[in-house]
Amino acid sequence: MIPFLSSAKSLLLSPIKHLIHDDFHDIFQTMTLIDRLLFIIIHGVDKSRIQWHRLPVFLGLIYLAIRRYLHEQYNLVNVGKTPVGVRFNPGDFPFRTDDGKFNDPFNAGAGSEGTFFGRNMPPVHQKDKLLKPDPMVVATKLLARRELIDTGKQFNMIAASWIQFMIHDWIDHLEETQQIELNAPEEVANQCPLQSFKFYKTKEVDTGFYDIKKAKSFRDGSAIYGSNSSKLHQLRTFEDGKLKIGKDGLLQHDDHGIPLSGDVRNGWIGLSTLQALFILEHNAICDTLKKEYHDLGDEDLYRYARLVTSAVIAKIHTIDWTVELLKTDMLHVAMRANWYGLLGKKFKDTFGHVGGAILGGLVGLKKPNNHGVPYSLTEEFVSVYRMHSLLPDQLFVRDVNSTPGPNKSPKLTKKMDMINLIGWRGEKELSNIGFTTQMVSMGHQACGALELWNYPVWLRDIVPQNIDGTDRPDHVDLPSLEIYRDRERNVARYNDFRRSLFLIPISKWDELTDDKEAIDTLREVYNDDVEQLDLLVGMAAEKKIKGFAISETAFLIFIIMASRRLEADRFFTSDFNKDVYTKKGFEWVNTTESLKDVLNRHYPEMTDRWMNSASAFTIMHGVDRSPIKWHGLPVFLGLTYLAIRRHLHNKYSLIKVGKIPVGVRFDPADFPFRTPDGKFNDPFNKYAGSKGSFFGRNIHPADWRKKLLQPNPMVVATKLLARRQFIDTGKQLNVIAVAWIQFMIHDWMDHLESTQQIEMKRPTGLGNQCPLKSFKFYKTKKEVQMPVFCRDGSAIYGSNSFSLNHVRTFKDGKLKIAKNGLLRHDEKGFPIAGDIRNSWIGVSTLQALFILEHNAICETLKKEYNELNDEDLYHHARLVTSAVIAKIHTIDWTVELLKTDTLHAGMRANWYGLFGKRFKDTYGHVGGPFWGGLIGMHSLLPDQLFVRDIKSAPGFNKSPKLSQKVDLVNLIGKKGENELSEFGFTTQMVSMGHQACGALELWNYPLWLRDVIPQNVDGTDRSSPVDLASLEIYRDRERNIPRYNEFRRLLFLIPISKWNDLTDNKEAIDTLHEVYGDNVEQLDLLVGMAAEKKIKGFAISETAFVIFLIMASRRLEADRFFTSDFNEIVYTEKGLEWVNTTESLKDVIDRHYPEITNKWMNSTSAFTVWDATPEPYNPIPIYLRIPH
Repeated sequence: MIPFLSSAKSLLLSPIKHLIHDDFHDIFQTMTLIDRLLFIIIHGVDKSRIQWHRLPVFLGLIYLAIRRYLHEQYNLVNVGKTPVGVRFNPGDFPFRTDDGKFNDPFNAGAGSEGTFFGRNMPPVHQKDKLLKPDPMVVATKLLARRELIDTGKQFNMIAASWIQFMIHDWIDHLEETQQIELNAPEEVANQCPLQSFKFYKTKEVDTGFYDIKKAKSFRDGSAIYGSNSSKLHQLRTFEDGKLKIGKDGLLQHDDHGIPLSGDVRNGWIGLSTLQALFILEHNAICDTLKKEYHDLGDEDLYRYARLVTSAVIAKIHTIDWTVELLKTDMLHVAMRANWYGLLGKKFKDTFGHVGGAILGGLVGLKKPNNHGVPYSLTEEFVSVYRMHSLLPDQLFVRDVNSTPGPNKSPKLTKKMDMINLIGWRGEKELSNIGFTTQMVSMGHQACGALELWNYPVWLRDIVPQNIDGTDRPDHVDLPSLEIYRDRERNVARYNDFRRSLFLIPISKWDELTDDKEAIDTLREVYNDDVEQLDLLVGMAAEKKIKGFAISETAFLIFIIMASRRLEADRFFTSDFNKDVYTKKGFEWVNTTESLKDVLNRHYPEMTDRWMNSASAFTIMHGVDRSPIKWHGLPVFLGLTYLAIRRHLHNKYSLIKVGKIPVGVRFDPADFPFRTPDGKFNDPFNKYAGSKGSFFGRNIHPADWRKKLLQPNPMVVATKLLARRQFIDTGKQLNVIAVAWIQFMIHDWMDHLESTQQIEMKRPTGLGNQCPLKSFKFYKTKKEVQMPVFCRDGSAIYGSNSFSLNHVRTFKDGKLKIAKNGLLRHDEKGFPIAGDIRNSWIGVSTLQALFILEHNAICETLKKEYNELNDEDLYHHARLVTSAVIAKIHTIDWTVELLKTDTLHAGMRANWYGLFGKRFKDTYGHVGGPFWGGLIGMHSLLPDQLFVRDIKSAPGFNKSPKLSQKVDLVNLIGKKGENELSEFGFTTQMVSMGHQACGALELWNYPLWLRDVIPQNVDGTDRSSPVDLASLEIYRDRERNIPRYNEFRRLLFLIPISKWNDLTDNKEAIDTLHEVYGDNVEQLDLLVGMAAEKKIKGFAISETAFVIFLIMASRRLEADRFFTSDFNEIVYTEKGLEWVNTTESLKDVIDRHYPEITNKWMNSTSAFTVWDATPEPYNPIPIYLRIPH
């Protein structure tokens, strides 16, 4: 290059280099201009806080497509030399050969038996580091299983067996005759099952590249057909193209008990069950082809059936197994695009392959593409498929003669050690178990997870087998051997491996994992040298992408090779057509979408009776849900769904109750403030939302008068609601959040009662399970009325002039507050605040805080506007305080209650609109609105308050020490106020902030609320206790609230038809059946919402949320002080600024008690547990995010 041009190029690249990790400068220099630009895109995503897997699907697919392109350019390394004169005419070999030859028209030997393993990166010489650190130390301290960690419902034992089935199809290494011995170092000798073990060294064939020979790697079904003529000859019947299979549907065996199948080495009964299944598939294809094409002989039938069977296996691996392995919408789309293209299956089935690999898919391309490197699998591919941690310690054998349980789950009959299910011993067991029992057992058992400390201990003392299935004489320690094999085969260690894949390497252990014990052990084994970390250990320790069962590091090799196995194979590209496969064979492949289809073809009674899941690779008793859920859509689509729902509910779920009086209009300018009783808000109806107005309806009432006691409310409360053991919400919501909703309820509503009392008695069958034998309560008044419904701060101001006068000081607009920052009390000891009935100290603490807020607003307004008098200051301060409370409820409390990106965006849009806060603060309100009684939340209350020591030094994440536990029943009413005066505001607020609240689940309703004294409106106790859980069931029925199913129908939600539509919990299903029988229509709303499967991130049920969707918006848009009168004229400029700059309860606490937030609050929100880690910044625009 001309020196000047070289200097100019360096000068241009200089600023870009600063943006690139130092480890990639050299490779960056070798790239073409286009490749550099593409590299900068993916590297920019990786270096920023943007996580590619959280991008919208279409952007994530672009990222993956760029990565795949770059890896195809820089991570396919040619190994060995292509022989001269190896081209052939594909028409001479329209079938898969026994040894895999004659697939690539330009290289007859590519991918065949005995060809070299390829490389995805240059080998890293490690001959001097084979024992650094010692493999047995690594296996013992970092890999050996302590207790099984499973994959939950994501992956079952069929999935674990499947990958061994694939590996037996793809790869094998040759070995030397020379043995190596590893000895257990003294530091771990007592923990190693073997003190030493011997194994054969991997055979190397010198090509100047440390190369190793292998078995063939095209997807040609070698696991069932074998990889040479001799083996295949043993397996074929030579009649109608078929393979040998036992009458019981299992593999046949030779005289030594070794199964007759393609690859039997190191097999177990899970593998041989799949081999048997696909022999059945092969033979069924033969039957179909023979029936369709009478002229086909044995050899033709065999060849066509092998083509079809191999394609079915490849398709299942691509769009079924892999989709469950990488359980995300993005990879679901990507893997189907590999097979069908972005245009999809229907388009491809109708019009054939159109466009290139992106639109039409890799399968059906006009010609195979090996990207200039002869096809082979790679050493790196072998390393990332080391997945023995998927294996459990025992197989849970199921009873297929029993009656299916919930979600088609079978009973457990026995547990068998996996070590006894290997080789010929396992085959004997399988003959007793049978195909159906084995498949059902594997389908209903979760496999292990690919994590640290999860490698089966029984594999540390195991007998390996020869290629013919016979046992070798020496036992081996498999995890130690796998560590050694990677080093021996010169596979890069973890950090170098990542660098070669353009992934940013780790510089310290806590970049790999958050697990403190793992970090300590990694440091103990590898010291501080992260460069020595073995690949297998690094992938196990690595933080997994949500939904991924493998590490991201492994996944990138997968990106390269999963596509390559399809696009480099002519039987999936140029020869994937009706001419080569036959029309019927081609149809067979195209109509088979999953392993479930194959099982259903051969064992329909098994899938009908025992498989509830959508995929045979997930736990079979998992719920087969529709893949489309509104809360799983990208945020902008989820918001569109909710906007449509809100529109429909505003049309059909707002029912007028009562008549509007004549002559109720007024001029809003006459009342530029909130009145004590809530009147004069709606200019067209001065009474709307005021004290004494009717409760409205979202749903037409249902007449339950004849069924008020069916089933008995005390039975429902006892058997389905009463708390057994406290279930909390984790870090999501704290006790302040519980107190807040009661604070809101005191602001919003109450029912009037008649003077008639009702007595409810405990049924005889409940024995002593009810705290009260009977209890009395007042009947709800027939014409149900309520106090102020608009958000006007009634919880602190009261809802009439009398209560307001009781609260006001009549000086500078302020309200009464004690010097200690708590509520003042009257001469009877009752707190002076708006609504004090049925209160506890959590509510009165919030009431006190917002009285402080009101008074601080008064001081600010007085300082700014000297002319304002007491009444003016009070009116303006009430407006501002009420707006602050409403805003906190909308964009703080609700966002934590419904912890999803979609509702975060939705609730902020309710307040700020889609343009957001900055736009609205700058330009004001532009455009129209966008989008946005279920308050039975007593299960949120814990049994005790954990009082904290605020004089102690803050602990981890600002957590305070626990000083005492106080029963919540002692913190109610006057008794509670006395306790609060002892605690003080700061201790109470910090204690609530650091304590998780209860979850809205079955069996979590506080027992102490089943024997509690209710209060009158003035705070005095009533004469007798009530069972609140039973009373709430009765109240819904008495007030003609539809029961659960009818409630859902009227909200356009699909009702349940059986109990397991509602929940997966078997005990819950049994108890629901006991209480309600089979009549799901009788299910009470409160119980249904508690039992309902929650949306991830939601602390309430979806059923409750839909009512919330209607009313959360309505409380804002129907109130003129949040709409037409939300401006500087009504609020004052300073008052409006106060509202606009207050974003959260944390802001309010920080304004009055900065020492609390600074010292004790680590969380982002005051409504989450305060020692929670603050939420990290997410640079992805919220409307483009994908929910997780």
